[in-house]
Amino acid sequence: MRRSSLWKMGLFACAGAFLTASCRNDADLAVPPAVPGTALSEEFDTVSSAFARGWTIYNGTVPRGSGIWQQGGDLTPWFSAFSNGGSNAGFIGVNTYSTSADVADISNWLISPVVTLRNGDTLSFYTRGLLFRASATDSSDYGNTLEVRLSTEGDATSTGNGLATGVFTKQLLTINEPSRRADGSLYYKPNQIAHSNPTLFNPGAYPTNWTRFEVTVNGIAAPTQGRIAFRYFVPGGGLGATAPGSGIAIDKVEYKPATR
Repeated sequence: MRRSSLWKMGLFACAGAFLTASCRNDADLAVPPAVPGTALSEEFDTVSSAFARGWTIYNGTVPRGSGIWQQGGDLTPWFSAFSNGGSNAGFIGVNTYSTSADVADISNWLISPVVTLRNGDTLSFYTRGLLFRASATDSSDYGNTLEVRLSTEGDATSTGNGLATGVFTKQLLTINEPSRRADGSLYYKPNQIAHSNPTLFNPGAYPTNWTRFEVTVNGIAAPTQGRIAFRYFVPGGGLGATAPGSGIAIDKVEYKPATR
């Protein structure tokens, strides 16, 4: 081989080694930009405006009834809002008319707009239950449950029906989680049922006054887009005289990105 060929081969080898080292060093030095978080605040002062901002609802109860998440919980608001910046009821609510049956597994969903989900982000909201007259001296909710669930599937809103949870596979919070019998069926113990009579007060039941809850997002491998869902879930609930459930309301939802 001629000397000039050897010289060129050596030059190319050196150049290749230099470029490889340069690329390796650049990768080591590169710092990916922080993924910006999403701030979300919703008062539900006008539910139609909330829907226009990307909130959505779905009644996955089987069989399905006429009940939906709506302004004030019903045509006549159940009670005063926690916070109201307008002239409407100022909160959103849903009740056991989610089903047309005396007994069913109620599963009625309120789903947030798309947000960027990151570990350390916080979700806060206010909620309270609806009480029905039970006797001359007491009113009761007969047992209510709210689940807060998370989906990392971007814009997807699929929840499934009945006991299914669709893309909302991660459970962040459960308020007044139903008890489980030996056969696996769910029910409410007496101490999980709310009452207006102070002598029957159960601190573990669903709150009957506006109460603030906060949960921190965790367990996400990397920042991603998804949605938060509030699921009104009442196993064995319905329109029957002895069926659990009444209704629940939500107000002042805030999603705050973690400080980076």
